[in-house]
Formats: sequence, structure tokens, C-alpha cells
Amino acid sequence: MKAIVVEHRGDPGALKEVPTPSPGPHEILVRVTAAGVNPIDWKSRDRGDRTLPFILGQDFAGVVSATGSRASKYREGERLFGIARAHGTYAEYTIVGEDDNATPIAKLPDGIGDADAAALPTAGLTALAALGALEVGSGTTLLILGVTGGVGGFAAQIARDRGARVIGTGRSSNEALARSFGADTFIGYDRENVVEAVKAASPGGTDAVLDLVDGDDAIGAMADVIKNGGRIVSTIGAADIDAFARRGITAQNIVVGQTPSWSHAGLRTLLELVEQGRLRVTIAAERDLSDAVGALEESKRGRVNGKLVITVD
Repeated sequence: MKAIVVEHRGDPGALKEVPTPSPGPHEILVRVTAAGVNPIDWKSRDRGDRTLPFILGQDFAGVVSATGSRASKYREGERLFGIARAHGTYAEYTIVGEDDNATPIAKLPDGIGDADAAALPTAGLTALAALGALEVGSGTTLLILGVTGGVGGFAAQIARDRGARVIGTGRSSNEALARSFGADTFIGYDRENVVEAVKAASPGGTDAVLDLVDGDDAIGAMADVIKNGGRIVSTIGAADIDAFARRGITAQNIVVGQTPSWSHAGLRTLLELVEQGRLRVTIAAERDLSDAVGALEESKRGRVNGKLVITVD
């Protein structure tokens, strides 16, 4: 089979011919039709801590090609989507566990396309987990730093669906997109002082902040826009928990794979939102498997609005 393989430290990955894997007793062989691109894909490659060689990617949509001798929940020909971290998804085939909570999967209904499904898992589950940790509900004022990216776009839509008021930041050129995701107030970080603009938009302070982009230094300034007793979640490990606690704010550096949202049920929640028209998937672009390394570099530059998807013939 064809796959994007990293063979050496510092290797960006390349299209290679490799053996098609065989499923173990409780595993499923999936023919991949689409793979979602996430920052974790290039981060895991660049950190250099994975056993070599490995296949890039973790989000997928596809079709069951074969099942292990003890796998009984899925049948050949059924459509699936989810996460296949160990075997990678930038490939013609991947392997998933039938009932492995570390790599959740779910059946895919006919009404949802492959590209949309492949774009959902990591970003969508991260949004669900973050909103849960922030206790976002009706009446919550939520600030999303980086509202037009994959996680930010999903988080804004789900928060609005729950009755929250959303303030979002992004490049000023992306205001229309941010508002289409449900941002009531948009702040262009390239033309406004974010802290001052948030204070003007919410003079009493925000209840919650979801930080998807700020580094260790910038995130500290968010304490000035959060109410006493409020919450902040960082998905990139940037929050100084003790420093925020001294300001009366609960901070969390969320690891989505360790949350209840990272589950088969979490995937089904995302499907339900999409099927009911309460969540829209925005595909920034679709790239062929042969161009997957270029798509990763595009993601790494941090200028993607919505989700990049790799299509596999």
C-alpha cells in the first residue's frame, strides 16, 4: 500500500510503498478514504520521540476492509471514522481496535461525507473536552483565542448551540468566517489590542477563555479579562496554573486524550450535531495523498482557516 512514512529523525515524510497491515483478533483493517490534518501530526513528527519508521496522521474516514477473528461489532463494507494513532492514517489502509478508548471510532452515516468526517475527530473532540472543562452553557461569556482554526471553529459553534455568548480573536481578514462560526464579537489581533478590546466588549469580564494559540507569555495577560472565579483552558500547555489561581481563576492545560470526550460516545455526539445541522465542518482545502507533506507544512505555518483534509483514492 501507499503511505506517507517518516523513516529518519528530521525526515518530513515521503510517499512510500509499504506492506498492508493485517488486523489482530480484536482489530479492524480500514481502507482509508480521507485523513484529517492536525497540528499533532507535524508536532509528533518534529518532536522525534516516536519509534521509527512510522506513518503520519491519526484522523480518518474509511470503509471496513477486513476484521480480526474476534471482532464482531463492525462488518466488511461499513463506513467508519475516528482515530488510528498507532498505525497512522496518511495511507491507503490503517488498523483500528474494535473497542479501544485510546483510539475511538464510530460508524459513519450515509449523510456525512468522507472529508467532513475525517476533519471531525481530533479537533471536534478537543472542542467538546475544552467546553466541558470550561463549563460552558447558557449565559456563559466565552472568549476563544484563535476562533477560525479547526478547534476554534467547532468550539464556537458548539458554544453558541449551548446558549453561550462568544467573543473570538483571529486575523482581521477572517472576520466573516469567525462570525459564520457564531462569534458575536470579533477581535482582529493584527489591528486591535486584544485585552483592551475584550474589556470593551465585556466590561464585567468573561466567564471562560479557550486559548488555542497564545504562548506562555501572552496567555498570562488573559487574567485581566476573566471574572474572579472564572476559568481558562489551554490546548497547547501554556497556562501557568498557579499564577492564574492567585488571581482567583481556575486554569487547566487540557490533554484531550485523558478526558471523557475522547471516546466513542464523543464521536457520536459530533455526528449528531452535524446531522442535525447544529455543527458545520469547514474544509479549507483537500489535498491528494501525494501532497500530504505539503499539507502538513501548510498547517505548521498556522494560516489555515478550518480544516485541511488528505484524500486517498
